[in-house]
Amino acid sequence: MGKEIWRKRLVYLRDQWCAYPAPEALPRTRIFWIVTGLITLAVICFSAFYILYMGGRHVAFQTNAEDFGIMDQSIWNTAHGNLLHDTICNIINDTNCASPDGYVRFAIHFEPILFPISLFYYIWSDPRILFVIQTIIVALGAYPAYWLARLRLRNEWLAGAFALLYLIYPAQLQATTSDFHAVTLTASLLLFMLYFMYTRQTLWLFVFALLAMACKEDIPLVVLTFGLWSVIFQRRWKSGLALALLGLVWFVVATKVIMPHFSPTGQPLLISRYGGNAGGGSLVKDVLLHPVSFLRTYVFEYHHLAYIHAVLAPAGYIPRPHGGGIFYLPMLAPWVLVMAVPSLAINLLSSNPQQYSGLFHYNAEVVPIIIFSTIEALVVVRWLARHALAALAVRGVALARTSSDIGRFLPRVLTWVLVVGVIFSALRSDYYFHGQLPFSIGFQWPQTTPHMDLARHFMDMIPDDASVSAQTKLVPHLSHRTSIYMFPYAADPKYLNGRPADRLAEYVLLDVTGDVYPYFEAQQYTSEVKTVLASGNYGILAAQDGYMLLKRGLPAPRILPSSGNSQPSDPTSLLFDLPASFCSNIYVSPQEVMNSLQVDFKQPGGGHMDLAGFEVGASSPFSRTNGYGSLTTYWRVEQPSKQPLQVVTLLKGSNGQEYIASMDMPELAWCPTQSWKAGSIVRLATRTFNLQKSGIPNGLAQMSIALLPQAQTSSTIMDVQARLPLQVLHAPRTVTANQGTHTLQLMPITIVD
Repeated sequence: MGKEIWRKRLVYLRDQWCAYPAPEALPRTRIFWIVTGLITLAVICFSAFYILYMGGRHVAFQTNAEDFGIMDQSIWNTAHGNLLHDTICNIINDTNCASPDGYVRFAIHFEPILFPISLFYYIWSDPRILFVIQTIIVALGAYPAYWLARLRLRNEWLAGAFALLYLIYPAQLQATTSDFHAVTLTASLLLFMLYFMYTRQTLWLFVFALLAMACKEDIPLVVLTFGLWSVIFQRRWKSGLALALLGLVWFVVATKVIMPHFSPTGQPLLISRYGGNAGGGSLVKDVLLHPVSFLRTYVFEYHHLAYIHAVLAPAGYIPRPHGGGIFYLPMLAPWVLVMAVPSLAINLLSSNPQQYSGLFHYNAEVVPIIIFSTIEALVVVRWLARHALAALAVRGVALARTSSDIGRFLPRVLTWVLVVGVIFSALRSDYYFHGQLPFSIGFQWPQTTPHMDLARHFMDMIPDDASVSAQTKLVPHLSHRTSIYMFPYAADPKYLNGRPADRLAEYVLLDVTGDVYPYFEAQQYTSEVKTVLASGNYGILAAQDGYMLLKRGLPAPRILPSSGNSQPSDPTSLLFDLPASFCSNIYVSPQEVMNSLQVDFKQPGGGHMDLAGFEVGASSPFSRTNGYGSLTTYWRVEQPSKQPLQVVTLLKGSNGQEYIASMDMPELAWCPTQSWKAGSIVRLATRTFNLQKSGIPNGLAQMSIALLPQAQTSSTIMDVQARLPLQVLHAPRTVTANQGTHTLQLMPITIVD
């Protein structure tokens, strides 16, 4: 008798706490169809908005060679009979450049889902079709989120809130708006898996398992954990073990057989992110021999903890008092959250900081598990509330009389409060942390400019079958060809591993005012471009408005005598005889000048030009951690300067010290001040800058500029005596000159974290 009682108690605990028997079906009432209709409307709005947004970003040259150009070229080549062939890689700071002849995509990632996707190119052979596919599939994940929450919480309106949570979850939006990646599709596919696993629909479970695993080589590890979870918590031995075995076999075959087979090195090309060619053996050794040091390095280190917070915080969190850490709502269901361990580990252990930044597409497969664990956390809260009330009821007759009403009412209110809190937490994260919702800080609808429209003119000059090395933002518009490279690959002979110069790209297309990736400093990029020009391998076919189209075999541009030695140690000092139209982008009409003023800078050796206006592209308050800014200045040229000058953007902090915000005005590297036309107005714009490494304290700061002879070191720039004296002749009251530091203070900005 005693054994029978204990068996019943264990069965009760299993059913009530952390085990999942077959769910009891719910009738499809009118409320169900109303909520389903609202979710369908949300899915349609989500899809329409982000398809248009991402399509607009592509047209506005806001997509990248890595990874949109890579994905588009691989899929386009597949549709044209060249199996996932790719030539785009990062020669500067990555390991995916194996050969100028290119490689098969499987050498980097195993994504067979790209085969059926390539069929859509027969319908519309345009890179934007990838955004349509990705956005619609991701949006459909709202339905399994709703169905799963409905069965667990037994309430349609609460369940509908989780469909909304999925659609606005920051990690999902980051993935959806980070170009196109096959793994982003798993945000939806894995949610379908969880739903079919919970409802014990085995056939559909395996269908979506196959689709999810086809998106990336590490997803089988997630499927493996799903299978083990089903064995432990659902007692589904056959299907659970079959799922786990399928995931294990797929992972081993993909990473140990298929990817090495297609890799020119015999190893997956990105294996160095996890301990080099040893296949991550050094990480395993660290775990076994130095576990405490391992945890400090890969989990408790500041940036890794910030990554965990960025991923989990939108689902709700409570900071512990006195700096004792943070408790995240999904942690109330650790038996569910544990399924995210493989994906989190892959990101935390990587040497690529982007993977643990909380941005981009690296967390798409984590989102479904966070949604499920948050649902279960509410189930746990409601269960605890009911049992706590029941325990209190036995302590008094008065409470016992009302415990029935309280027992029904209080858990529901508590659940709704938590759901509202979670939605608010997700929206708050979207607002502050690189959000991709229309109201988020820094969100802008992509806009085209005449400068962007001009790019098409240069692209039309390149034959469809020609090989091209182009800037990162230009590559996705040229990737429908067999050989397309990201500059400087295939443009500079030193990156050809000793191969002859005739293996260089036939054309090089650059925008010297554009994105400098894969370089992180504009000076490095400028040096490389000028090195290519000085090499003699290319001549200028066309140049205008900052664009430069080079063709192999044409006469190289002449190096101007003012450059000094024709072979200097620093190529950035070289000046070339470029077409006059190349610098046409710097000249504007008087009507285009913003915030008109007149500030005279005294120039050595003659020359006369005034600051005629400015425009600050930064909000106040300005975040030190994730804020971005820019500064545009307008100069009225009476007489060009006799020597090249440099404009420096400074911030004078609340502590009275000066901090460099930006020294990067790309036009000055190609159109120096001594070449400006007399009687013209010149517009100079900084590249977008941030203050993450500036060290400036919080508080009120003054954005200023200084003008000085062109210098290469920050120590010279911070030398007040090197700066040109200035005099304000006419300016708004907020603009003042600091004669002590020879700076012009433009506007105050409040600096915050």
